[in-house]
Amino acid sequence: MKRLFRVAGRSIVMSLLALLSWSILGTRPLFYLAVFLTTYTGVMVPLVLKASDSIAVMAHVQHSVVQMKSQNVLTVVLEGIPRRSPLSIRFQTLLPEYVIPDGSSSHEQTYTTQFHVNRRGVYEVGGGMLTVTDPLRLFNVSKRVPPGVQLTVFPPVLPLEKLRISLTSPLDGQRVKFAPNYDVSQLAGVRPYQNDSMNRIHWKMSAHGGELMVKEFSPSASKTVVVLLNLTLRREPSFTMETFEDYMTMVGASILQYAYEHNLPFGLTVLGRQTLSTDGFSKDPTHLFAGYRLLAQARGQIDKRPASTVFLDYLRQERLRIPARSQLFLIQHELSEEEVGALLRMQAQFSRISIVLFPYGSFLLYGEREVPYFMPDVEQIARLKKMQKILRDASVDLSIIGLNDTLAALGAT
Repeated sequence: MKRLFRVAGRSIVMSLLALLSWSILGTRPLFYLAVFLTTYTGVMVPLVLKASDSIAVMAHVQHSVVQMKSQNVLTVVLEGIPRRSPLSIRFQTLLPEYVIPDGSSSHEQTYTTQFHVNRRGVYEVGGGMLTVTDPLRLFNVSKRVPPGVQLTVFPPVLPLEKLRISLTSPLDGQRVKFAPNYDVSQLAGVRPYQNDSMNRIHWKMSAHGGELMVKEFSPSASKTVVVLLNLTLRREPSFTMETFEDYMTMVGASILQYAYEHNLPFGLTVLGRQTLSTDGFSKDPTHLFAGYRLLAQARGQIDKRPASTVFLDYLRQERLRIPARSQLFLIQHELSEEEVGALLRMQAQFSRISIVLFPYGSFLLYGEREVPYFMPDVEQIARLKKMQKILRDASVDLSIIGLNDTLAALGAT
């Protein structure tokens, strides 16, 4: 009853005023107006209320998992509208923060919105305001429609070469001391001999062509890539935590994409406000999107305890679940010499260890000036640069992200 009076209250008041005026003045037009308003209200108000309750809002996005700043489309369809209805029905799409509309259109009862998202995360979209109005606009019903679609926005994916991350075997296809990362049952072709192993020489083809030819095999998924993203920081970064998270998750997404494109099984673990892990190790696209969803949800935290070694504790705890002879990618804020020594003692478990560091104050924010620039922790950078060659000789690759203007250039793209 309250809803009825809230919707039709204005029309009922106007009808009563017209009846009161007619009873006092006795003019026929006022009587006709009162009858019309009463009849119109009795017919239209139930139609408006019924239509508001019966209309269903169906929403979907073109891509439910999408890269940050990529174009996407949200489509909202209104169903359950009575045929040949005199009512006016409108839907206004409401987007959450960081979801930026690029344009919208409507056709009949279908509403389309082009948009992009400028921050990674998980968003609820598809909600809005549904309004049903009578032809004379005397009364209307508006109700808020909750979002019904989940949108996952993962960080940008860039080539590892552009990120200046060392590409190590088997990711760069070089020969190594352990078992080659090739499926010898799948012959992909031949090429001229270049100091290769004798067991890879294609003798028949060599005899036929008059020069040594070597078999080329299809890459296999014999090596597993383990990505460990540590978002637990020991001190405040030189800029906002959100920006720092975006930088580190961007590197994690790029490594996952590279492993997927090269048919390598991979797994991801994020250490931060929450510990997030993919379900095992795989190389299929579903597993890749699961990793993207974790990166979209990843949040960092500050742990100022001097003795805290979060990533080392994780590696020790999960050592039996990590595939043997896999390649470890550790994405870390900073790394002490003691932690490097602990990693080297774990080296027998991995075929290769690659470390990607974001040292304090070592890189530019988006849109900042060109180098040279002030670096707050020059001594740490100098130590890391000296450490790079020593670690490389021990089959540990150290990449220092942000030296010079790497990330500033990435921001411009």
